[in-house]
Amino acid sequence: MPTKGTVILARITGRVSCQIFFRMARRSGVKNGVDGGSGIIVPVYPIWNIKQQPRPFDRVTDIFHHPLAVRLAFVAVILVGIIAFVPGLSTLPPMDRDESRFAQASKQMVESGDLVTVRYQQELRAKKPVGIYWMQAASARLLGEDRISSYRLPSLLGAMIVALASFGFARQLMPFRQALIAGIFMASSLTLVAEAHLAKTDAMLCAAILVQQIALWRIYDQGLSGDYVSGKLAMVFWAAMGLAILIKGPIAPLIAALTVAVLTLRERSWRWMYFLRPVLGFIVLTVMVLPWVILVTHATDGVFLATAIKGDLVSKIQSGQESHGAPPLTHLALLVLTFWPGSLLLMRGIMEVLKRRRDREVIFLLGWVLPFWMVIELTPTKLPHYILPVMPALAMLMAYGIEFRMPPKRRSVTAPDGSPLRARIFPWLRGLDAMRLLVIGWNGVFMLASVSLGMVVLYAASDLGGSREWGLTAFILSVMVAGLAYWWGRVQKLAVLLLIAVTASGFHAAVFGGVLPSLSDMHIAPRLKSAIASLEEPVDSIAVAGYHEPSMVFSLGTDTLLFSAPEVALFLAEAPNGLAIVEKRAEAEFLKTAATAGIAVSQAGQVNGYNASRGKRVELEFYRAAD
Repeated sequence: MPTKGTVILARITGRVSCQIFFRMARRSGVKNGVDGGSGIIVPVYPIWNIKQQPRPFDRVTDIFHHPLAVRLAFVAVILVGIIAFVPGLSTLPPMDRDESRFAQASKQMVESGDLVTVRYQQELRAKKPVGIYWMQAASARLLGEDRISSYRLPSLLGAMIVALASFGFARQLMPFRQALIAGIFMASSLTLVAEAHLAKTDAMLCAAILVQQIALWRIYDQGLSGDYVSGKLAMVFWAAMGLAILIKGPIAPLIAALTVAVLTLRERSWRWMYFLRPVLGFIVLTVMVLPWVILVTHATDGVFLATAIKGDLVSKIQSGQESHGAPPLTHLALLVLTFWPGSLLLMRGIMEVLKRRRDREVIFLLGWVLPFWMVIELTPTKLPHYILPVMPALAMLMAYGIEFRMPPKRRSVTAPDGSPLRARIFPWLRGLDAMRLLVIGWNGVFMLASVSLGMVVLYAASDLGGSREWGLTAFILSVMVAGLAYWWGRVQKLAVLLLIAVTASGFHAAVFGGVLPSLSDMHIAPRLKSAIASLEEPVDSIAVAGYHEPSMVFSLGTDTLLFSAPEVALFLAEAPNGLAIVEKRAEAEFLKTAATAGIAVSQAGQVNGYNASRGKRVELEFYRAAD
């Protein structure tokens, strides 16, 4: 590799040579910098001015390339992330069902010291690989096993990496203004904010896939440009993929394969793939993934992998799992909410991307988004967070929309009688065309979605025992986002988009830090724990019938027994100091079994609430063995 001094010397030598050539050309008949014979412009600068003369607009845009501006932009992304991600991290109780299952399995990993097999109570939990459980267990070991925030820390870290890396990557693909918008809107997107508050896989998975795709872009771009491609990039690519496999299985390899396929079709050549160093990738993936696969296969006699493939992956592909089935295009229909508030730029981004569809950067981003989007749209099981792995690319594509400019208004078409045709058919469409209608219509959809989102939060706060003050605050902020969206449609200033992102982050803070923690009716598990602690007589063991939500197991402890109603009645006969918790719908069967077996029971308390997982009100009765 040439040294920095050699490069500078070569540049100076080249400049001096060019100046000598231009001066010789000028003596040969070039006047005022233009060759009179050919009309070619010859830029003649003083020989001592090595730097290229600035273009007129450089003085305006240079501020965005100043190192201080870049640092301030990173700080802005971090601040928006803190506002959106941190509130509610420790005050929001465990959420059903996935978060509590992940947290409980990680908690048992800490309690048992078994770092190979993932279990939820006595059940083998073969839904996901072990990566996220290792991260959550390490966090819980450091910060405390009983605090749900300990298990959410990896998700918070993953979300912050996604926000910062999205901005950093966007700076390589587009101008500073667009990159800043991509990073800010990624940090304030509803789906990423929600995943940052949940002890699950998706935020950290998105971070690993984003790093993988950044390395893939660098390899692809440098390889086609003829630059030297460092083996470190290939190492980063395969290591990020290995981490993503340990977190959530085949998602990262699928996205990488689809992106590579699109790029190969564009270039009509697969030679650039040599720079991926497949042999190195095989070694890295083998070292990272294979040891755990061997250990878990030996520990479970192959049951773990068989259950993970057949029971989870195949079932999601064949049919809607756990009542999460939905028709195709569901993700597209929900995009206005799942990527809120960045979805404001969707239609403008589409218009601008169509103009740039042959650009290498746009092709890469489209190859990242579109094939995977088709896969998840065709998969019967659909959940809102399924689009998260491609959301950074989506943010960058939408960021192109800030450069879109409305076309000038067209005159109305004239009818045969000379009257304006549009004025006769649709008076309110005068001067509009299809492109303007799409952009204006989408702005209206976004504004309606913003207000509707605030109304849903306000209703939930009022109906589920939450804080109406926080609900009203969230509603006002959502209306402000809608108003700012209307304002931006008229002025199209960067500052307005930044205000939208900050206001949306305030909305997230109000929802996750104020409204959701205050929904006492929905958070049954903490109230059960408080009610049990307030009982006069000590409780040695707990058995539950009719209400088996994972948040209750996490709150009450791993030893909580999940039984049927007859089993709970027999449990009281064997455990004098035990407590039976019976849901109202199972109470009759419980009392019948107790009476038949001659077990005297007495009611010791009651907790009512709303089971959000099932969408039903529940009444939980406490029973103890009578003296």
